Amino acid sequence: MDKERMKCLVQDSQAVSVRFPRIMIAAEKSGGGKTLFTCALLSLLKEKIQEVRAFKCGPDYIDPMFHRTVLEIPSRNLDSFFADGDTLRYLLGREVLEMEKFPESRIAVLEGVMGFYDGLGGVSERSSAWEVADLTDTPVILLVDMMGRSLSALASIKGFLDYKEKSHVTGVVFNRLSPMLYPRLKERAERELGIRVFGYVPELKDMTLESRHLGLVMPEEIPGIRERLDLIKEKVRVGINLDGIIEEAGRAAEIEVKLPEAVRQFCNVDCGTGIKKTVVAVAKDEAFCFYYEDNLDILRKLGAEIQYFSPIHDRNLPVETCAVYLGGGYPELHAKALSENISMWNAIRQAVMEEVPCIAECGGYLYLKDSIVDPDGVEWPMAGVLPGSSRDTGKLGRFGYITVTSKKEGLLGPAGIEFRAHEFHHWDSEENGTDFAAKKPVGTRGWDCGYTTESFYAGFPHLYFYSNVKIAENFIKCAETWKKKNLVVK
Repeated sequence: MDKERMKCLVQDSQAVSVRFPRIMIAAEKSGGGKTLFTCALLSLLKEKIQEVRAFKCGPDYIDPMFHRTVLEIPSRNLDSFFADGDTLRYLLGREVLEMEKFPESRIAVLEGVMGFYDGLGGVSERSSAWEVADLTDTPVILLVDMMGRSLSALASIKGFLDYKEKSHVTGVVFNRLSPMLYPRLKERAERELGIRVFGYVPELKDMTLESRHLGLVMPEEIPGIRERLDLIKEKVRVGINLDGIIEEAGRAAEIEVKLPEAVRQFCNVDCGTGIKKTVVAVAKDEAFCFYYEDNLDILRKLGAEIQYFSPIHDRNLPVETCAVYLGGGYPELHAKALSENISMWNAIRQAVMEEVPCIAECGGYLYLKDSIVDPDGVEWPMAGVLPGSSRDTGKLGRFGYITVTSKKEGLLGPAGIEFRAHEFHHWDSEENGTDFAAKKPVGTRGWDCGYTTESFYAGFPHLYFYSNVKIAENFIKCAETWKKKNLVVK
């Protein structure tokens, strides 16, 4: 049934009504324990439900890595600054419609971002977890941090319930709460606030996840991460009503899913048997790991074959590379290894000189500069495609969402093409390009940034292709043109 509805969605331009269990885990503030609890919940749900999908609100790269560690399938982002309501509902509903094997046993879990109502500029609910819940009509469980308080938490919960006429908050879980206090607090919360309490999480001493300058340490860097997550799961299992959470998720309302018009034209792309796809070499290793799964999906829909390579460990680009995508990550932490792999940065520099289409975001952009100064103050030569060096500023630079407009024609499109992006970096450079104009969505702050040619884009902004699918189309068209000119296709 869902396969037929997906076909209607793509081929017949029909909106389809979809009902499926889903729940959002939100918190009062950043650092409220959302990621740990979400990972434990995903792991527990896997034991009872065949198809579990995870999503992260906002422009986060690292939390989805933890989701993926638990589920062993990609987690995706839902961001209401990057995408409008129709696109958000499509990205959420598409995942569910594609769960064909177990249509009656499935659930989606959305992890919120920052505090539940925190959005643009610190004074708006736009682009908040609440806005994603509102646009997708998703029930919300509020994870309430109990450290240092007891009954006062009920006043906080009441505020979250009353702040918006439709808060979508239908339940709470008490975090870092003594089991001795839980029964009485649960009784009062349900009686006085009329809200369901789905359990508690005890204080998980020595089970926190380490952080660094761009967020949590990545899961593959944590020794015994799976064992640690399993231990957290068992600690969480004791105190929560999992069946109640599943029941609450099952009460989620029907939503209407339709294919965004800008996406429709490439949803039927099929290169066909025997037709070689355009190889896009995507840097992926310890240094380059920040990619939106939906960005890669769009490239595949446009006819690309994604081939991963490591600028640290490999000596050359994949065979028949027609385009290069250097994502963000932590090149500053691996500057020595990147610098010493002269063969690789020579290959990438040569590819750029030969006008192989190249996108380089943030960390990928730093790799293309003359040098990087590592955390110990040692300067390491890099690929030398772009001028200047980068070093730690000790703080997040130009942090947050931006709207970017091209000032000249280039790889991403004509002069004036606009897309939404975000910047998120501690390392900075004095030479960051002037080919684009970036503007914050709140206030008047703006700056020039980025470099572009007909075959090249590099800069600090992280791109999200669903904000303007034309930039992905232009990238792949340029790759296909290069392929026809330079490769003999058998």
